[in-house]
Amino acid sequence: MKDKSWIIILIMGIALTISLGYSIFVSQKAKKTGESTVTTTSIIEMKASTVTIKNTLTGTGVIEYKEKIEDETINNQNEENNNNNEENNLENSAENSTENNTESTEETPKTYQITLSIEDKDLEKAKVGQIVEIAIKEEENTLNYTGLVKKINKDANNKSTLNIEIQNPDEKIQENMNASCTVIIEKAENVVGLPVEAIQKDEEGKEYVDVMEEAGNSKKVYIETGISDDYYVEVSSGLNVGDSVQIVKSTTTVVNKNGEKNKNEISEK
Repeated sequence: MKDKSWIIILIMGIALTISLGYSIFVSQKAKKTGESTVTTTSIIEMKASTVTIKNTLTGTGVIEYKEKIEDETINNQNEENNNNNEENNLENSAENSTENNTESTEETPKTYQITLSIEDKDLEKAKVGQIVEIAIKEEENTLNYTGLVKKINKDANNKSTLNIEIQNPDEKIQENMNASCTVIIEKAENVVGLPVEAIQKDEEGKEYVDVMEEAGNSKKVYIETGISDDYYVEVSSGLNVGDSVQIVKSTTTVVNKNGEKNKNEISEK
C-alpha cells in the first residue's frame, strides 16, 4: 500500500511540475513580448444525469427512385434455397413456363434510396438493418425520414458504399434531392452519463471519478462504462443520477499589450 502511495505522490508531483514549468515558460515569454499572465486553478463539479448516447456514421447522398433492394441476408437464403431446389425446378420448368412468362411482365417495386459513401476504416461498423436518420433541406424547412441500411458494397479502393432505403416516404420527397444521413451504429437511451472529461484512469488503467461527499470532500469511486460519443460516457455501474463529481483544471491566461487574451487549459486529474 505504501508503495502505491509513493507512486501516486510521484505522479502528482510530475503533473504539478509540468503545469508549473509551462506557466514559467509562458511567463518568461510574456516578459519578452510585454505580456502578462494569470494562472488560475478551478474545481468544476459535474452531475451524473440521464442521457441518450449514440455512435454514428454520417454522410450525404442524393435521393434516387429505383428498384427495391433485398436484404443481403435474404439474398443469401434465396441462393441456398435455389441450389437445393434446382432439380425440382428443372422437372417443373415445362409446366410453369406459361406462368413465369406472365409474372415476368409484372413491374418490380420501386423505392426511394440513397447511396452513401463510407471510408474503409468505418466499414466494419456498418451492418445491414441499421437505422438511418435522414434529413432533407427544403427551402426553410427540414424534412425528416427514417431509412434502413439494405446493402453494403465493399470496394478495395476506399470507395465502399451503403445502400439506404427510405422507409416512410411521402409526397414531398423527390428524386435528386440532397440528403444528410446519420447511420446509428449503437445507441443507449435513458442511461446514467457523464461528460467525457470527468472520467479518469489510475496507473492500472481502471476508470474512476472523484465523487463529492456531503462534507465537501471528494472520494475516488471506481466505475464501469459503456458506450460513448464525443461528449458523454455511459456509466453502467458505480454512479447514480444526481451524483456530483469533480475535475480540477488549471487555466493560464496571457494578456498582450493590446489587452487581448489567450487561454491555455491544463486539466489536472
